[in-house]
Amino acid sequence: MARNGKGFGEKLVDTGARLATRAAEKVLSDPRGQDAIARAIGLAQRSRRRFEEVQERLMRAAGIPGRQDYQDLAKQLARLKRKARELSQKLDGEAEEEAAAGGEEGANGEGRTRH
Repeated sequence: MARNGKGFGEKLVDTGARLATRAAEKVLSDPRGQDAIARAIGLAQRSRRRFEEVQERLMRAAGIPGRQDYQDLAKQLARLKRKARELSQKLDGEAEEEAAAGGEEGANGEGRTRH
């Protein structure tokens, strides 16, 4: 059976969202509220940095590589892949040149002699 309108739960969520929006607007319009939010954000950022530092030290002590180690390895791997690709292209080019040179010699009757 279809209901017309919103149920109790939906009305409750809408009312809560409307009240939270009004409260946030009041806090943000007041310089003291803005200052409090800025301090809270700064504290959260410092706490996060501190947590990451402690986590990194613990991981290092346990012999587990950290995020920076993985990033460094990823950069090294990318350099190695690029170098391998360059070398492969160079070898392919040289092989093509040798094949072309060998084809020309064979056509002129000046191919390699067997011993």
